[in-house]
Amino acid sequence: MNAFVELPTASLIERMSNDEYHACPEFSSSQLKDMNRSAAHFYVNSISKEAKKEASTAMNFGTLVHTMFLEPEQFENEFVIAPKFDRRTKAGKEEAAAWEQANEGKLLVSEEDVDNASRMSENLRTLSIYKAMQDNYGMAEASFFFTDPAFGLNLRIRPDWHIAPCKAFPSGLIIDLKTTDDARPMAFSRTCANFSYDLSSSMYREGFQAYYQTEDKPPFIFLVAERNTPFNVKQYKASDLFLSVGDVRYKKSKELLAESLLLDEWNGYSKEMEDIFLPQYMTKQALENDFN
Repeated sequence: MNAFVELPTASLIERMSNDEYHACPEFSSSQLKDMNRSAAHFYVNSISKEAKKEASTAMNFGTLVHTMFLEPEQFENEFVIAPKFDRRTKAGKEEAAAWEQANEGKLLVSEEDVDNASRMSENLRTLSIYKAMQDNYGMAEASFFFTDPAFGLNLRIRPDWHIAPCKAFPSGLIIDLKTTDDARPMAFSRTCANFSYDLSSSMYREGFQAYYQTEDKPPFIFLVAERNTPFNVKQYKASDLFLSVGDVRYKKSKELLAESLLLDEWNGYSKEMEDIFLPQYMTKQALENDFN
């Protein structure tokens, strides 16, 4: 059980565009993940902005899956399938330029992308949690803003889907949709570690509780869809241990960020000599094989 903590008043905004959300000055989970790696990474990405963040094809496809599963009515507003133009001719170039101007701001996807995302969405709808999403009031990509009570940091989160506190879910529920190459437990747990999903889940739960003022923080569910045929899907609930590790790393990131902001110092990795080890699972496998 998570003891209730008095948190500052938070706010929620529905239907804020992605561009508006990402332009907000409050700190996001992606920024705290940078901080968890090093203060220097945070500085480059968020203050000096030397690093160029370009949308990849994989990111666009992930956004497409999110939209088709969670908000299919928004597809035509956010995406467009490009026709083929004969750019070797003057007329073809003019047609292409006019088309690009008319569809400025939309993400370009192929018919194959749409077909694949549609199949993934259909498979996701077979998961048991989807019925709970249909039967209880919730919303897609609502933007939460709150202030961290310990360090005074202004923060923001944008859960893929959340269910507001209700009879079925007294503390509410947060649902995070992920696309991946391998949705099996061992593979996805490594993905969670590599991309600090534990840290994100802790931040999302804190922001959720700050807004809804629930006694306990909400459960956190991952819906995972594989990007390639047969587009298998899985659903996972973040375990208590998963969330506990996330709480520790989230708190540490906030502490380091607050300290770096105060001192205006943005250090990289430790320069000390350290021993290096193989992942624990490999060591365990080697020892088990040695004794068998």
